[in-house]
Amino acid sequence: MQGQHPARAAAAAVAAFLFLGGCGPVARTAAGPSPEAAAGRAGRAAPLAPAREPSAAETRLLERAEQILISRCMDGRGFPYAVTEAPEAARSFPYGVDDVEWARAHGYGGRDERAAARAREADPNQRYFRGLSESGRAAARTALMGSAPVGLSATAPTGMTITASPEGCIADAERTLYGDLATWFRVKVVTMNLRPVRETRVHEDRQYAQAVGEWAACMRAAGRPYAGPDASRQAAAHFGESMPPAEADAAEAELAVVEATCASGTALARVSKALDHTYGERLRAQHQEEIALRWRLQDGALPMARQVCEEHGSEEHGKTPNPRTSGGSHA
Repeated sequence: MQGQHPARAAAAAVAAFLFLGGCGPVARTAAGPSPEAAAGRAGRAAPLAPAREPSAAETRLLERAEQILISRCMDGRGFPYAVTEAPEAARSFPYGVDDVEWARAHGYGGRDERAAARAREADPNQRYFRGLSESGRAAARTALMGSAPVGLSATAPTGMTITASPEGCIADAERTLYGDLATWFRVKVVTMNLRPVRETRVHEDRQYAQAVGEWAACMRAAGRPYAGPDASRQAAAHFGESMPPAEADAAEAELAVVEATCASGTALARVSKALDHTYGERLRAQHQEEIALRWRLQDGALPMARQVCEEHGSEEHGKTPNPRTSGGSHA
C-alpha cells in the first residue's frame, strides 16, 4: 500500500543532520501564527474555521518554507545550510507486497534504497558537516536543535513520550510559521504517529492472521516456504550477502513477484486493505481534534510560507555566490 506523505515531511529538515547523533522524530516539526494563537494574544475568542487538509502542493510549500527559515537561521549562527527538496516517499507495503507490476520493477525496493542512500551521502549539508571537527558538529547540532531535547513534550498514540527543545533553528522556524510552538509540536507528534498504531492493529487482527495463513500456503505451493511477508522480506534482504548486486536485485524481484501474486490471489490483499481502512477511520475519529487543529495551523501558516518562498526566490535570482557558503549553502 502506498505510504503517506507525512512520513516524508517528518524527515525533511533534519535528515541531513542524522549523523550528528541525538536526532529523532522530535527534532522535525515545522512552525506562522495560527488563528487560535492570534486570538489568544488579542484576548478574545475567535470562531474556528472548518478544518481543511492541505494539498500536496501546500504541504511541499510549507516544507520548503521551513527549510528556508532554518537556512537563514543557521547562516546567521555561522553554519551554512542548504535548502534542499524533501525526497519523495518510498512506496510502502506494510502487510506484504501486493502489486505484481511494482514488484517486477522494484523487488522489495532494495535498489531504490541504495539510490536514496547515495543521494543522502551526496547531500550538501551532509558533506559540510562531515568535514567539521567533533566540537564543530556539536555546535552545529546545538544551533539546529538546541542544547538538549527538553522543553517540549507530547505523548504519541503509540504511548511513547517524545521530547524536543524549544531552542535552535528548527524551533525558530516553527514559531515563525505556526506561532504556537507547543501546540504545533503536540499535534504533529500525535498525527504523525497514527500510522504505526494502525499498522500494528492490522497485524494483530485475527482476520489478517487468517489471510496470512492462506498466503503462506500459496507461497509453499510456489516453492517459497515463508510463514509471512516479514519472513520473505528478510530472506530477500540476505540475497546481497552472497550475490553480486545485479543478481541480488533479480532474485529479490523474483521473490517479490511470487509474494505479490500470492497476496493478490488470496484474501491477503483484500483483507489487509479493508482492515487498514477500518482501523484508520477509527483512529482518525479518535484523534479528530488533533487532526483538525493541525490542518488549521497549516492553513494559517500558508501566507507566511508563500512570502518566505517568494523572498527566497527573489534572493536566489540575483545572488552572487558567497565564498564562505558556496558548494553547500543554498540549493
